[in-house]
Amino acid sequence: MSGITLINPPERLRVWAGIPKAHAHGVYCFPPLGLMHIQAAIEKRSHYIAEICDPVVDDLDYPDFEQMLKRYPLDLVGISTYTHSLPDVQMTINLVRKVNPNAKIVLGGPHCAMFPEYSIQLEGIDAMVTGDGEDPFLDICRAHDEGRDFAGISGVWWKTHDGEVVRNEELPSTRDLTRYPWPDRSRSRYKDYYLPGTKQPLVTTAITSRGCPHSCPFCLTYKKQYRIRDIDHILDEMEHCLSLGITETHFIDDLFTPNSQWVLKFCDGIERRGLKFNWGYKTTIAGTTREQIRRCRETGCTKIHFGVESANNEGLDAFGKHCDTDDVHRVFRWCREEGVRSVAYIMLAGPHERCLNEALENLDEMIKLDADFAVFAVYSPYPGTDSFADGAKLGLYAADCWDRMMKDPLCGVEVPVCWEEHLSKAEILELLKISHRRFYMRPKFLARQVLSLSTGSELKRLAQGALSLVKLELLDSKSRTAPV
Repeated sequence: MSGITLINPPERLRVWAGIPKAHAHGVYCFPPLGLMHIQAAIEKRSHYIAEICDPVVDDLDYPDFEQMLKRYPLDLVGISTYTHSLPDVQMTINLVRKVNPNAKIVLGGPHCAMFPEYSIQLEGIDAMVTGDGEDPFLDICRAHDEGRDFAGISGVWWKTHDGEVVRNEELPSTRDLTRYPWPDRSRSRYKDYYLPGTKQPLVTTAITSRGCPHSCPFCLTYKKQYRIRDIDHILDEMEHCLSLGITETHFIDDLFTPNSQWVLKFCDGIERRGLKFNWGYKTTIAGTTREQIRRCRETGCTKIHFGVESANNEGLDAFGKHCDTDDVHRVFRWCREEGVRSVAYIMLAGPHERCLNEALENLDEMIKLDADFAVFAVYSPYPGTDSFADGAKLGLYAADCWDRMMKDPLCGVEVPVCWEEHLSKAEILELLKISHRRFYMRPKFLARQVLSLSTGSELKRLAQGALSLVKLELLDSKSRTAPV
């Protein structure tokens, strides 16, 4: 086989639902973990070599991306696919075909798992993986190398020369995630990725589980079997990161904490091995205990991200958060008292906010949480969710808009990126600006950041965050980079 290339598509045409593009490049650039897991599965379990092509890390536009592609082998190509990145995925497919018309193109990722019927219809692809990609993609590599088609490869849908779609049998999800090797970050541009609000110069992301046990009405998350990795398997990966000089890891699981006892065992494992690194994770308010926060801090945790979503009880109930405002305030107080920085994820302009003043009152309540950081996102009705179905019934948008976009991502159909039952797009964008202004321009926040600075990299990231706020202020509701 002449070569395998795994592509993370550019982020030029992405549907920016929730968080605006102004907050992306320069503030955060996550490593393409999904592709890195596939690369590891290929290289650690066979003689094949797989290269990762990531134009996102350089913020490339399409002419530069085309030139970049010419430097990679494009015999067999895998493309990471998310629903909101479909326009960029289709453009990537088109460019790969332009550079090498004979390339075999395979899609994989969350979109393929959640919407396989639409994924296989995308023009220019040869096959797609419908679930975990490690085993199927390696089987695809072997079949392609031997000149065979993809018949019989579990978890793969493919097209014959005549364009007929063949749906192979589904590959059951394995509960034993230790079967899958963790990424070899030395095979990536690990020094070029960065995250906001981190203290160490070299940082990375990792996952400890797959799937999500919750069913939030607004969330577009792959909800098949929730599985957790073995703790020693995770810590082996952390030792590898430390060997490369990566001293901070953020666990980006949809839910890092299946229960407090698991978290305590994880902390025990860090302590038992004597590992010294900073880390952080995402979780929910419900189920978080003070003991958990304390143990995490004792073993290197510096930051916890909470999916709060709303600072009032009506919103918490609407979003299915299984907690009330007293619980929320209590957990953020524990973080302050235990010395762990907190991040509050907040959704703006949800169905329960019926006017701008009501939304601003909710914002004021959120600021009282005194979180160290806040991530504000516009409430967005994602396809396949209860929220989207509710909006379609109200006539806020066409019920088939996402269906048409998934079939032809470059057709220009508009998909909803905010909830316009009560507020206009212009009002929602103004609410987004006001939220960032009120939170990040507070003297208390600014003083806290300055006093906590300890490295040059922290100062650089603080400056990049300030620049992103300026960019946000310059957006208008008709801008292609705006979230609404």
